[in-house]
Amino acid sequence: MPVFLSHKREDSEATLRIASYLRNAGITCYVDVLDPSIKSTDDLTSLLRDRIHKCTHLMAVVSSYTTQSWWVPFEIGIGTEIDRRITSYQLSSVALPDFLTKWPILHNESDLGYFVALYRQDASVPLSEGRTFQANVSSASSFHTVLKTLLKQ
Repeated sequence: MPVFLSHKREDSEATLRIASYLRNAGITCYVDVLDPSIKSTDDLTSLLRDRIHKCTHLMAVVSSYTTQSWWVPFEIGIGTEIDRRITSYQLSSVALPDFLTKWPILHNESDLGYFVALYRQDASVPLSEGRTFQANVSSASSFHTVLKTLLKQ
């Protein structure tokens, strides 16, 4: 059940800290700056699409830099299209676009702790390549609702 961490390159350091926190909690993460195939591909769109399809959760790391990104909205769009569990981690007090408020917004390590707790309850099990997954949390929508409740949003 990997988590795809979407971010603007300028936020790579903070994204790697979030990835480290999640990995220390036993959660596998995908971060593009750690993917050597990014440098050798001619088709970045297909590669990112493939990586998102292999993840069950997508966390957008957002800051003032994100407003200049084409890739973060693209990645969120792919995640939405295939009904992934989506969250945002807001690095600064930048105003978020309205569409991001649909999903839970994390602000700090304590919020990450809630994400980790719900992630563990959301025992999604990949069935096989190219197939959907089953989960104890019945849907992405219920994951979002429960996490927003935990975060008091």
